[in-house]
Amino acid sequence: MDGNKNILFVDDTENVISGIQRQLRPYREQWHLYFATSGKQALELMQHQPIDLIVCDMMMPEMRGDELLKRVAEAYPGTVRMILSGYADEETLTRGLEVAHQYLAKPCSAEILRETICQIFNIQACVNNPRIAAEVGEASQLPSLPKIYNELNSAIADERTTSTQIADIFAKDMVLSAKLLHLVNSPYFGLQRRVSNLTDAINLIGLKKLNSLVLSVHVKTAFPVDDQAAERYMEYLWQDAGRVAELARLIALSEQQSEDRPDQAYLGGLLHNMGLLIFMSRGGHKLKMLIEQALISDTPIAELETAIFGFTRAEAAAYVLSLWKIPPRIIESILLQQRPSDSEYDGVNALTAVHVASCLLKPSAMGGYDRLFDMALDLAYLQRLGKLDRLNEWRTLADNVMACFATK
Repeated sequence: MDGNKNILFVDDTENVISGIQRQLRPYREQWHLYFATSGKQALELMQHQPIDLIVCDMMMPEMRGDELLKRVAEAYPGTVRMILSGYADEETLTRGLEVAHQYLAKPCSAEILRETICQIFNIQACVNNPRIAAEVGEASQLPSLPKIYNELNSAIADERTTSTQIADIFAKDMVLSAKLLHLVNSPYFGLQRRVSNLTDAINLIGLKKLNSLVLSVHVKTAFPVDDQAAERYMEYLWQDAGRVAELARLIALSEQQSEDRPDQAYLGGLLHNMGLLIFMSRGGHKLKMLIEQALISDTPIAELETAIFGFTRAEAAAYVLSLWKIPPRIIESILLQQRPSDSEYDGVNALTAVHVASCLLKPSAMGGYDRLFDMALDLAYLQRLGKLDRLNEWRTLADNVMACFATK
């Protein structure tokens, strides 16, 4: 971790500022910490001191957090913006997410705050890599997330929302509706009847998987593949993604991960090879070079990717997902899936589940493409987490997932 990172915390409550100072005192060697008690004071400080990350409260007098971050985005676009607030009704949350890269709720433990900050700085290194922007596209050149994704997020967050109301949102998009019905009627669900009603389909698949479905369809649209051989290969990629996503979710559940953590693991698994799709869509002759080199060389695949593209597939995916403001924990599970030991977090999270799932479910032989999936379990990482003894149970879960998907 770069020890020169400058972080500015802004909160009008002195007790909160004092609490953050106490919480982060052990990390003074890693980061330079600055504090302000108003938006005006924060902007004055930033005129004289470069800031890498600003963390502010939402409900402050004179200048609200979202207004402060909007000004920061305009004046200092390279500064990462985070909201740390105990006030989170739907309208406030929506406004905050429009200007912030991340939104954390108070109270927030020192461990969660530090984990999130570490994730953000890892991801930001990808966003600031000019070679990725040149190859994949600047932010303005990439398709933004579809409106339906944010509509679903808001609706799912509201406990009063019914399945019928969710179905009405889905009905606006024919492609998504067809994909949802296709998924529910696949052999994986093993239904004895055909489902043609969107509300029934939503009740069967569960609300939490809907946004994953929207995102996966959008990724395909955003990174089209024209080559026929590559199109067939892409379908195989999505089958692999479905298997890894389900196993990652089951691993998270087996570790008693609560709240939305199993869903974070699922989405991380679903998108774990998104970077390869980006290579297929934007890579051209470089992808062919990568495949040729993989066939004749024992060099680790990530090193080959860096040598040929200037970055890895994981970094390419992290770049795009960060621009789409996907939560950092999900992005980290993709960015560090081949090197989870680089994470400073000592607990099980989406990264753990995605790393193990993608290693245990490596695709079967694909005639020359096998090396693209070279990946080994990081046993030192699992030992650090105290989870080496869980491998046998996870392998059983992997066998069950493979058996289940074999009928699809």
